Amino acid sequence: MEGVSSKIKWALWLIWSGVFPAGLYYSYQFDPPSFDSWGLPLCLIALAVLFSFFPFTVDNTTIFIIHWINLAAFLTYGLFFEVIIMQMVLIPLLFRSGMNLKTIYRYALNSSMMLVISIIAGATYYFFGFSVTEDSLWKITAGAALYIMIHIIFNHFYLYFFSRIVKNGFPFFSRDTLFDYLATLLSMPYGLAFYFLLDQIGIAAAFYLGLPFLAVAIVLRLYNNSEQVNEDLGKAGRIGHQLAAQLEVNEVLDLFVEKLTELMPVDYAYILDVEQEDQKLTLLRRFENDKIESTNLAPVLKGEGISGQVWVSGEPVLHNKKIEWNEKVEGYMPRDIESILSLPIKRNSKIVAVLLVASKRKNAYRPHLVPIVDLLCSYFAVAIQNARNHQTTLTKSERCALTGLYNYRYFDERLGLEFEKLEKGNLKELSLLLVDIDHFKKINDTYGHQSGNDLLRSLASILHERIGDKGILARYGGEEFVVLLCDTPKNEALILAENIRSTVEQTTFKTYHDLSDKREAIHVEMTVSIGVSTSPEDTDDAQNLMRNADRALYIGAKRAGRNRVAAGV
Repeated sequence: MEGVSSKIKWALWLIWSGVFPAGLYYSYQFDPPSFDSWGLPLCLIALAVLFSFFPFTVDNTTIFIIHWINLAAFLTYGLFFEVIIMQMVLIPLLFRSGMNLKTIYRYALNSSMMLVISIIAGATYYFFGFSVTEDSLWKITAGAALYIMIHIIFNHFYLYFFSRIVKNGFPFFSRDTLFDYLATLLSMPYGLAFYFLLDQIGIAAAFYLGLPFLAVAIVLRLYNNSEQVNEDLGKAGRIGHQLAAQLEVNEVLDLFVEKLTELMPVDYAYILDVEQEDQKLTLLRRFENDKIESTNLAPVLKGEGISGQVWVSGEPVLHNKKIEWNEKVEGYMPRDIESILSLPIKRNSKIVAVLLVASKRKNAYRPHLVPIVDLLCSYFAVAIQNARNHQTTLTKSERCALTGLYNYRYFDERLGLEFEKLEKGNLKELSLLLVDIDHFKKINDTYGHQSGNDLLRSLASILHERIGDKGILARYGGEEFVVLLCDTPKNEALILAENIRSTVEQTTFKTYHDLSDKREAIHVEMTVSIGVSTSPEDTDDAQNLMRNADRALYIGAKRAGRNRVAAGV
């Protein structure tokens, strides 16, 4: 149970310190056991403890079937003996369900609960006139049914009201509750048969009924484990298809982490990218306590910590207790982690990344998950590579190969989209700057086209520095560049244009004389002319916005002497 305060924990231990000795004393005084020998009682205790180590899972619900032994013990030796058995069984049950030092208060809660419920069930059994010395089959069956029902109903109500006190959101009735009721009720006839056989043949009954029941429990566990493996494999296949459908790297990363949390308990997940040249792992994705966190953690060196060792060995690592891995950790690791699963992510037999997932619970990851998560990692590696290839292809189709800026095709699409926003009222204004290098043909003719390309790249760098994230910058063609500024009025666009013009004028550009024999370094000064137009002030059409800026550039700036900014009308 989560969210239990220190005050509640201390209160539970205080209640237990009063309930436990008083309950033992009362149950002994009320119904003291009578043993002919110690063989049979010890056999029942051993059998109950043994069965507590063999639960089985049905639809992700863990079921411990020990009430049939509990019932036989009560009918054979009375209330006090049944209380002792349940208290002894409680310890392995709690450890099997993940109790640790931080949650040891669960022993106080469950010990008190089981003791009180046993006494209530026993007192009710005797109140209605039933006796452990009954000869009537009907009476024995009716009494056993009453005893079992009180156990499961009171246990249910006790847990429900406690969860309400600690505000844990435990539902009054769920699928887990239904399975618990059915399993307990179905075990009652077996418990009655065990009681009758104990009365007839004594300790041998444990071999005739106990061992076959244990065998059935083991077979059910194996069956359910195989069912769980098949179910998890099916999930892995579906996740693989979903990953393959993603075309963005971030979408692949987020979906992979999301699906891991659906497949198994994950409180922390880290995906680390392999950098072969620097021999280190850098964080690609960091998931902690149900949310994505920043990746600003220090890189992990090869061979360092659990992830670095997985990179070196190329083999998965599974630890289900903190004591198993605590000394191997170097650097960052949340303190409340218990279980860890780390695997290499391979593509074409080469390790390209490392996955590390962790849980706050002990024994959170079953061994069968290792090959399944390994399969998922293979799907993930392919999906990431596909997304990166798609992104590279998309970038090449959107970018100018020379300057690295957006090309005109991409710009034209964005201009249409931004105009739609303007028409819908999502934007107030759109301003456009058309930038042209003055006398660029003369530069090419004098120094060569390669030198001209150097200057185009240098100007692109200045424009990118001045525009930043203020607008969309693209190479319009030749020596012309275009800038689209969203929600920017004309006066601000003119100020930005003037800033660009003066920066270019004051910059001395370095290139090489491509037409000379020695291709010596040279310094070139150049200027630009800029046309500015704004919508809806100048026009309400996307193409007219471009035409206005073009007219302003050539009529208002170029014809007026170049190296100036002009606004369209």
